[in-house]
Amino acid sequence: MNIIKQTRISAIQIVLIIPLVFLLFAANTECLQANQKSSDELLLEIMDLHSDLVTNETFLAQAKMLGAYLEAAQPLEEVKKIKIYTKVLEILTKIHESGAQIPPKPSQKEGEVKQKTLEGEQKGKIVYEPGAALLEIFKIDPNKKEIPDLPVIRTYWKRDLAFSGDFLLPDRRSLIGKSPYIAKFSFYYEAKKSGKYGFTIVHDQKNGCGLKIGDVEVVNAPPKEPSAQGVCNLKKGFHRVEFMMGSGLPHYAYGTPIHNAIFQVMILTPDAFDAMPLTKDMMLLKKE
Repeated sequence: MNIIKQTRISAIQIVLIIPLVFLLFAANTECLQANQKSSDELLLEIMDLHSDLVTNETFLAQAKMLGAYLEAAQPLEEVKKIKIYTKVLEILTKIHESGAQIPPKPSQKEGEVKQKTLEGEQKGKIVYEPGAALLEIFKIDPNKKEIPDLPVIRTYWKRDLAFSGDFLLPDRRSLIGKSPYIAKFSFYYEAKKSGKYGFTIVHDQKNGCGLKIGDVEVVNAPPKEPSAQGVCNLKKGFHRVEFMMGSGLPHYAYGTPIHNAIFQVMILTPDAFDAMPLTKDMMLLKKE
């Protein structure tokens, strides 16, 4: 009789405990969901961390891979997107804590480039038109190695700030002949917001390149170095930019001098995840 009674009590206890366990599990699940950040919130944290990592060697080495992860997560459902974003945020946090910064090149003067904020022009009544840069090509005497006062060619460059080929303007090659030359691209760039901007030059190792904003040299990319980066603080506004490329001495093919001109300029803005090509729409000229 006592055995039957104890069995009934145990059965009642089990019946009562099972719903209680489910209730506690549901409460814990709701608590976890309440503490779980949305994908939008995680993405904002990723962007905040990114702005502090533009000069971090480890980050730059992994930027494209992390960007691919984020892009692949876009069409996924919220739960999977949160999982991927959380993982990317963890990686960026570890990189940020390691603090491996790129040391400035000798041409990047700490006081001028990284600490000084470069003032931009305010639009006012000035009209800036996108789509081109002023291109000036100077013929160089190898013995003097000085830039002449006047260019041999002056025209408009209505393309992205990139090129891969022989001479920039094939139909006007004869004006340069077999002499080395310097091509200078001048334009204005509008910084949409104040903050750190990264500029990267990728080029052929026979070409020497450089980029200035105002009077400050931001990037120096000498020959034999396939790429170089510079970072500067820009205030919101319009900034005068000069990109210069030196051709070096030509090589010959069937008696014709060939000048290799291979370069691309990339820009990383404060609110972007990865660097992007500096396109013609970003290059502005003042309307006369």
